[in-house]
Amino acid sequence: MLQTKDIVVLVGPRRAGKTTVLFQVMDALKITGVKPEAMLHVNFEEPAFSPKLGIALLEEIYNSYRENIFPEGKAYLFLDEIQNIDQWEHWVRARNDTENIKIFITGSSSRLMSGELGTLLAGRHLSFKVFPLSFKEFLRFEGIALPNQILSVSEKPKIHHALNKYLKWGGFPEVVLAEEDYRRELLLRQYFDDILFKDVAMRHHIRDVASLRNLAVHLLTQTGSLISAQRIAKLFGVSLDLAKAYCSYLQEAFLIGFVPYYSQKVAERNRNPQKVYAVDLGLRQVASLAHSADRGHIIETAVYHVLMQKMNDGIFYWKQEQEIDFAVRKGNSIQTLVQVFNGSTHTLEEAPRELSAFEFTMEKFLKAEKIIVASNDVYQSLYKNNKEIKIWPLWDYLIDR
Repeated sequence: MLQTKDIVVLVGPRRAGKTTVLFQVMDALKITGVKPEAMLHVNFEEPAFSPKLGIALLEEIYNSYRENIFPEGKAYLFLDEIQNIDQWEHWVRARNDTENIKIFITGSSSRLMSGELGTLLAGRHLSFKVFPLSFKEFLRFEGIALPNQILSVSEKPKIHHALNKYLKWGGFPEVVLAEEDYRRELLLRQYFDDILFKDVAMRHHIRDVASLRNLAVHLLTQTGSLISAQRIAKLFGVSLDLAKAYCSYLQEAFLIGFVPYYSQKVAERNRNPQKVYAVDLGLRQVASLAHSADRGHIIETAVYHVLMQKMNDGIFYWKQEQEIDFAVRKGNSIQTLVQVFNGSTHTLEEAPRELSAFEFTMEKFLKAEKIIVASNDVYQSLYKNNKEIKIWPLWDYLIDR
């Protein structure tokens, strides 16, 4: 990756660790003998740049760097929050084609992962997502060793305490490292405001920020629920087109994610509501005025985070007589069905909705692996109509071994 001409793209919510990854790459390059002056890091969120953000600024910075610091030889450019530069793709592609450089870019917009970007960069890029910490990474930050699958008596309270903390405050690195709750809340409120204003309102020239904020709060507090643009438009008294646009902008900025209904027919997918999920549970925590402990939807959101970060070809929900929380597609078929259960599953009767939902899918998704993620510590295999249903403790499923 370091030796190819491919442009490396890191994309994800702000404050998730993209810049830290850039610095780690710079450290790795130094170890291989690359001189510090051969590396240029620019953060386009610096206030001094704001009056003249544009391709001309990129050109000015690069020319000045070559003239005054590193006139010849292979240079490594690290361009942070590149989405602030309009039409940056054209400059990056042109320089990458003609100069002896390796370019790394970061951005807080999912458009950097789009097929449109691939066309603009002529396919010469590698894209990676950087999300808030997974539960496995969270445990590492907390100094807790990964437990075996069967928790010992001494491990159980420690792991469950860490899990509850993770479900409440999420996985932004600086929030995880904060030692007091008031500091965590202060950071998360700042992140929420930055995403809302810098990544949505300013980028899309939205003047009615109050309505945008109210909508964002509503969607975060509804994590794990079904929503539709029609209902949102009616609830907030805006046009259907505006409701769709706001939802798209909030998704693009990595504040929320949507899971569509599973159908091979596009019209049927579009006709059904989507499920909305907070990209980080800490943001949901500070957005919820009542701080309601809707644990069922919270743990469902945490499971969504695991699935979102895997190399899946699509995450859906499915619903007829019963609802399947997640239907995960690999290739052209649904490979895994996941139900989330806030409770124990020592007997079939203790999870009637989850088990009966699988009954309706036995023929439709005949070969799909069926999993219930439950908030207990027991691993089980249950059988319904001679089909295996695996029970997986929440804490271990989130570790994603």
